[in-house]
Amino acid sequence: MKKFIWSDEYSLGIGVIDEQHHHFFEIANEINNLLEKKEENREVLVQIINELTSYAFYHLATEEKYFNQFAYSDMANHMKAHTMFRVKVQDYSERIKNEKEDLPKLANEITDFAIGWLKIHIMVADKLYAPFFKEHGIK
Repeated sequence: MKKFIWSDEYSLGIGVIDEQHHHFFEIANEINNLLEKKEENREVLVQIINELTSYAFYHLATEEKYFNQFAYSDMANHMKAHTMFRVKVQDYSERIKNEKEDLPKLANEITDFAIGWLKIHIMVADKLYAPFFKEHGIK
């Protein structure tokens, strides 16, 4: 299982956002570490997946707070991507509740989706708002 490594290429130069992105990677790695041990405890795995989901929603809300606060011009497009992510994660949350679901397989799918989405989202959409946030004093 591959680890999700934070590197400077993901940095926006905005401390609060970079810290949240970095923590998101760390939570995904917790899931991978648990799966690598092959000692999956369904309860613990569900707990970490739920933490990943909750933290992702917290992070998206942070970005959206600044979009609204400073009237970011591309807010509508950016929030469409956030909505798509939320819908997908809600689907995963429902699937987690199904006792017949292969949880290790689902956990891999969730972390691959979440980190893959986040990496692309940072490199494309988030890099677009970084100068705007900095202009408004968000560091």
